[in-house]
Amino acid sequence: MNRKLFLERLIVVGGGALVAPSVLLQSCKIEPRVWSSLSDRDIDFLNAIGETLLPKTQELLGAEEINIGKYIIDVVDACLSPEDKNTFLNGLVLIDALSVNEFGERFEDLDDNGRYAILKKEQEKALIHKEAQKEAQKEGIEPEIHYFSLLKELVLTGYFSSKEVMTEAFDYSPIPGQYAGCIAYDAAHHKIYKG
Repeated sequence: MNRKLFLERLIVVGGGALVAPSVLLQSCKIEPRVWSSLSDRDIDFLNAIGETLLPKTQELLGAEEINIGKYIIDVVDACLSPEDKNTFLNGLVLIDALSVNEFGERFEDLDDNGRYAILKKEQEKALIHKEAQKEAQKEGIEPEIHYFSLLKELVLTGYFSSKEVMTEAFDYSPIPGQYAGCIAYDAAHHKIYKG
């Protein structure tokens, strides 16, 4: 092979090697998701939100360990009005869009600090919204719930009503238990939480 032909081929192959990664990276741009309903594919996303709000500690399980995402999907599908469901789904779109726009990753792929930063901003917006709704209610206007308040409520009720938390975190005493008529009550030794 002559030298000129070799150099031409080397330039073509080398140029393709330089151009190909940039084309591939452009096609991998993450777009925020849009929800019209929830499915089992969203469990990881909802678990990540729940774990950020109620993380695992040495004594207690985290929201992700009790699969809070499944609970949220079940309650949203079965119990929320269409207006509240729409508000909730639009809020999930907002959380995902903030994650992609600020960090370039989906919420569930962020580290704990990134997740916390996004949810803290949304908490602040929810508090401002709550104050505005109080003023509107004084004027006789029906209050609207902020999606983040609804999300926190679902995470908390799902967490504290789960079997795992009720039996492992609380001092679980099944009722009815053994009958004991007059017993001394010692407040120092009676705890609601274990530990």
